Amino acid sequence: MSEADLIARIRELFPRTGDDAAVIGDQVITNDMLIEDVDFTRDVPLRLIARKSLAVNLSDLAAMGAKPQYALVAIGAPDWVDVRALIEEFAIAARSYRIEIIGGDLSRAEKLVISITAIGETKQPLLRSGARPGDRLYVSRPLGGSAAGLELLKRGEKGSSYAQREFVEAAIRRHLDPEPEVDLGMKLAGIATACIDISDGLSTDVHHLCENVGAEIVREKIPVFPGLLESGLNVRELVLNGGEEFALLFTSPMRESEISSKAGRPVYAIGRITKELGVKLDGQPLEARGFDHFAGR
Repeated sequence: MSEADLIARIRELFPRTGDDAAVIGDQVITNDMLIEDVDFTRDVPLRLIARKSLAVNLSDLAAMGAKPQYALVAIGAPDWVDVRALIEEFAIAARSYRIEIIGGDLSRAEKLVISITAIGETKQPLLRSGARPGDRLYVSRPLGGSAAGLELLKRGEKGSSYAQREFVEAAIRRHLDPEPEVDLGMKLAGIATACIDISDGLSTDVHHLCENVGAEIVREKIPVFPGLLESGLNVRELVLNGGEEFALLFTSPMRESEISSKAGRPVYAIGRITKELGVKLDGQPLEARGFDHFAGR
C-alpha cells in the first residue's frame, strides 16, 4: 500500500485530516517525525538535526498561513546521542525561529527518533482544497536544491572549481538546513486560494493540491536552483520529484507581479489551474513520482 493509499484511508477515518495541519478555532496544529537513516544520518551535526526537525513542522504551519508559537518535542535517543546537547540545540533553534518549546517526552530507542508537534495561530487558514479553475499556480522559490544536496552528500562531492564548490555548499545547506517560508505563508492570507508545502516533490504535491481540479504546468517557467543546470545532475528528476524542498506551492487569481509586490519578494508562476482533472506538464500527463515512505521511492 502506498503512502497516498494510507492517507486516503486516514482521511476516511479522521475527517479533520487532509491539510498540512489541523485547524481548531484559531489554532493550527501539526506533527512531523524525523528518523535516523531515513531523514538524516548520525554524521549530521546535532545542531542541524534540531533545526531541521523544527523547520519541517514550521513549514507545515507556513503552508496554512499560520504564525508559529509553540512546539512539543519528543526524543527517542540511542547511546550515540548526547541528549543534553541535543536539547540545548533545540533551545537555540527555537529562539532563532521565535517559538517556545513547552514540553515533550524522552525515551531510549535503537535509532534517533524526533517527533515534534508545532502550534500556530491564524484567523484565515490556507487550505489545500481552495484552488479554482483559472487560478495561477505558483512556487515560492527555485526548486531542486535540497534533492541535489542529498545526491551530492551521497557522492561525497565537493566541487573542483570555486563556482562548483559554491553550488555544492549551497545545495547541501538547503538539504540539511531548510528555510521554512513562514513570513510568506502569513502574507498569503487573502491572496492564495490554496497552499501546500513541497515536502515530497513538486510532481506529488501538485496532485495533492489538485484533488478536485487539474493543472497545466509549463516546464520552462519552473525556477531552478542556482547552479543546478550546470551541475551535470539530473535536473528534471531533482526539480520535479526531489523532496524536502519546503517551498510553498500555491494558487491565486492574482498576477505574479501583484503577489511579489504584496509579499515584498519574488514568487514564480509556473502554470494554471484547470477544470479538467489531471496534472499536465507541457501538455503531457505528469505522474506523481516524488518521495513515498511506503512505496520505496
